[in-house]
Amino acid sequence: MLRHILLSLACAAILPAHAADRIILVGDSTVASGGGYGDYLCRRQRAGTTCLNLAKNGRSSGSFRAEGRWDEVLALLRDGAGFHNTYVLMQFGHNDQPGKPGRSTDLVKEYPANLARYVADVKAGGGVPVLVTSLTRRSFRNGYVWNDLAPWASAAREVARSEGVAVLDLNALSLAAVQAMGPEKADTLAQPKGAGFDYTHLGPKGGRFFGDMAARELVRLFPALGPLTDPAETSRQAAREHAPADGWAGEQGGTHGGAAAPASALHTVATPAELRTALAAAHDARIIQVRGMLDMADGAKPGLLRIPSNTTLIGLGEDAGLVNASIIVANVSQVVIRNLALSNPCDPDPKWDPQDGPHGNWNSQHDGITVTGSHHVWLDHNSFTDAPRTDGQSPKENGMLKQCHDGALDITAASDFVTVSYNHFALHEKNTLVGASDRATGDEGHLRVTFSNNFFDHVTARTPRVRFGQVHLFNNFHKGSRKHAEYAHEYSVGVAKQARVIIDANAYDIEGARGCGDVLHNPGMSEPGSVLDRGSQLNGKTLADCGFPTDVGWSVPYGYTALPAGDVQPNVMANAGAGHLSRLRPAAR
Repeated sequence: MLRHILLSLACAAILPAHAADRIILVGDSTVASGGGYGDYLCRRQRAGTTCLNLAKNGRSSGSFRAEGRWDEVLALLRDGAGFHNTYVLMQFGHNDQPGKPGRSTDLVKEYPANLARYVADVKAGGGVPVLVTSLTRRSFRNGYVWNDLAPWASAAREVARSEGVAVLDLNALSLAAVQAMGPEKADTLAQPKGAGFDYTHLGPKGGRFFGDMAARELVRLFPALGPLTDPAETSRQAAREHAPADGWAGEQGGTHGGAAAPASALHTVATPAELRTALAAAHDARIIQVRGMLDMADGAKPGLLRIPSNTTLIGLGEDAGLVNASIIVANVSQVVIRNLALSNPCDPDPKWDPQDGPHGNWNSQHDGITVTGSHHVWLDHNSFTDAPRTDGQSPKENGMLKQCHDGALDITAASDFVTVSYNHFALHEKNTLVGASDRATGDEGHLRVTFSNNFFDHVTARTPRVRFGQVHLFNNFHKGSRKHAEYAHEYSVGVAKQARVIIDANAYDIEGARGCGDVLHNPGMSEPGSVLDRGSQLNGKTLADCGFPTDVGWSVPYGYTALPAGDVQPNVMANAGAGHLSRLRPAAR
């Protein structure tokens, strides 16, 4: 039942006097969280509509039922008296194709019969069945999309006709859209190269594109489900929100950024010049709403953006962000940064340091975000990635990778009361420092930082690396591989000098990791800090035998609710990163 809660758009809303509608999605990975469009379709539903994504990677029309997953849908239908209508959207086909043992179904007999049986079950349960034809693959041959799913789409249409139910013809809609894009633009809908690029699954841009397409077609078929939400309006409402109470940023008066800004200090910016002007304006408090992707380059170098106190910087909608930018939060307070897609800046002139490590190393400047000497900072629902300039594109010199990236996010120089929540960090080597140096003894008593519900996606190390601070990590999801070609996993959480870390129910899915030492590690030469882990899992098993001191000397001062580690992945993958602001947000105060 947890996934139902996570993806419900209504659980915090006051329902209207009449019963609300419910949407249930079932299908394969092109619908499921992580590489599909289903979560994005759910986010477009109006307030009061419950939308549950029960799709699962690798399932066919046969295996979804055989594994007992359909039983969950039947149970929901039996318990559906509180809803006006329950619409069950069913998309299968990709894994019904030949060559997939245990999943493939016969196109003539099994596949249509399976769909018809699903339809009959939904009708018997009082629901509204909707067959969805398979999302097209985005592979081109001789200038045309190779629609190898056409026979399965035709079969689904025929079942819908014979059973008298609605068909959402996503195959036809997506085929036309991808053909109009052409190969180059269609490739931008995939996972970034280096993170599982293929022509079937979707990255965030593709998920938004096809989720919006399916949501609009669903409302065309069933007008009572409209109107859809406007992601830009969701962002506007979020601009005056305070940091939630379940993190360090909620302590000592809380973090509100520019929430108190008058209308005269609310800026919507669509160019680099407008953004710089808004940051430089003389305001006691300001809200800056970024529209679209802005290239902040300063010649060949990344542009430096210094954020003043009492500022909220937020992306509008699902496609706002900055490239070639280094955001600096230095010696200020009350800063909120939300809903921005950030491409980690690439230093055009890395410096060689022969004393760095046993073999020397290349060092770069410019983090994605630097928080230094600042307090009361909330970083929420942002995305950080090296793409499109990943490390595999850099040369080797002096026998070492000529690394052009520094950190994605560093928190240093006695910064305090910081919450980092629901961010997506992807494809990066050394991600986050909390405390820059073993010699920075002034950090003692500061660096109180919370990391909650973040997605660390093929990040080599430092998620985060902690010195001195009282750092609370809960419900973060770490995915990686010790053998990744560009970002081979080394460790996750660095427990360095005088670090005092409390971890509640993190989930580590690290291919090749065998024990706690592969995810919790002291990467320096100093004595390790202490770490108290409660309920985390590594590859589905309880994290144990970590070998660190467990007396951290403090307790979490705020209230929070940690999910069990086994439930962390679906929550984080459904909700972390830019473009994922939902209506389940902290209230403005």
